[in-house]
Amino acid sequence: MPIKAKELPDVSIRRLRHTVSASGKPTKAKHPVGGVSGLYLQCNPPVGSEKIGARQWILRVRIGTQRREFGLGGYPVIPTQKAREAAKALKEEIKSGIDPKLARASAKAQILEEQRKELTFKAAAAKYVTKRSAEYKTAKQSQRLRNQLDNYVIPYIGNMQVKDIERHHLISMMQKYYEAVPDTAIRVINHVAKIIQQAIIEGQRTTHNPAIWANNLSIVFPSKEKIAPTQHHPDLPWQQLPEFMIALDDYNKPKGLRPDVDCLAFIIHTVARVSEARLMKWSDVDLENKVWTIKPSSVKGDDMRKSKREWKIPLTTPAIKILKSQPSYAKQRGLVFKTLDKKEIDGSYFGSNINSELGFEGDTHGFRTTFKTWCQEHGVNDEASELSLKHTSSDATRAAYARSQLFDDRKRLMVAYSKYATTGQSLPTNNVIPIRKRAS
Repeated sequence: MPIKAKELPDVSIRRLRHTVSASGKPTKAKHPVGGVSGLYLQCNPPVGSEKIGARQWILRVRIGTQRREFGLGGYPVIPTQKAREAAKALKEEIKSGIDPKLARASAKAQILEEQRKELTFKAAAAKYVTKRSAEYKTAKQSQRLRNQLDNYVIPYIGNMQVKDIERHHLISMMQKYYEAVPDTAIRVINHVAKIIQQAIIEGQRTTHNPAIWANNLSIVFPSKEKIAPTQHHPDLPWQQLPEFMIALDDYNKPKGLRPDVDCLAFIIHTVARVSEARLMKWSDVDLENKVWTIKPSSVKGDDMRKSKREWKIPLTTPAIKILKSQPSYAKQRGLVFKTLDKKEIDGSYFGSNINSELGFEGDTHGFRTTFKTWCQEHGVNDEASELSLKHTSSDATRAAYARSQLFDDRKRLMVAYSKYATTGQSLPTNNVIPIRKRAS
């Protein structure tokens, strides 16, 4: 059996210090203090201006086949009597089959796990915004997301732990504004669902996602169509189109000052969607054959739609003139329309701003309605006008037309429309589109 150390009184313990090696180097020393076998006071050499080095209580004990050391705190902050009591308690744990070191590690891991789950929605939302910002193409999109979360979510559940958010919290939140801004409310709750889902994936929430809109929260609220019918984009009356085109051309002087204006004029001459035109690439343009190809793989844009088929768009003389006036025409690489600093034109440019600045009503998206109304007023074949807008139908006859896309008829139609837009002159109906007989 090991020799039991003599129990030192506190006055003797206060005098314990480090030792010095044979070479004269100060070295830490472990002094047995007795009272509990294996209890030592470790004395370190002084550092810097210290007169006495740091001293700590150490319990050395065998657990199974291994010898372990446990720190019990510093001396004299932990007095001798407290150190002996702590040493006795540890030995009792060991006798009962508990390894204190493993128990401490397990407790620490549990604490860390609980702290990891202590994630507020505000913090989770910040991570989500950072991630989405890296995916967005413009700073305005990121700022819009931040504003929506700051205005419609953070004031209500921002300080809650993500793991504690339940369906009733979200219902209470949405009730504050759903009927006033249903579209925004749905868009925002979908972001909330993604934020919570990310927390679930990362193990910071173990229960279901309460923010799912479809067949969940949507059941609680009235359909948005019931309280806020779809608002169509305001359109420019077709009779004002020639006058608008003159004002638009004047607005872009000196020529090239406003690339978005050129893009808008191109949109009018091709009745394209905003995203299709502002994201078009030179690789999709065949100037020799006067055709612009919109591929099924084109990315979704401002209208949040994606074509499932390839479309051949006839290019009229005014449309080609616009393309050739672009700075990018010299190399014919990448995007056709770019900002003055050679970046992609943001979709937000194409609101009602230009129209209102020129003294006209409507917005860019509404020019497609302007075209459709002009076609109706001039007796244009409905299939040709619908396909010019890239609209298809499940109707068997129109579906057959959609497969051929009536390219020649659409080409004649767009030539006539471009001529009207630039001169105000309309061609006779039979020179625009031949009247087709519908299949019986």
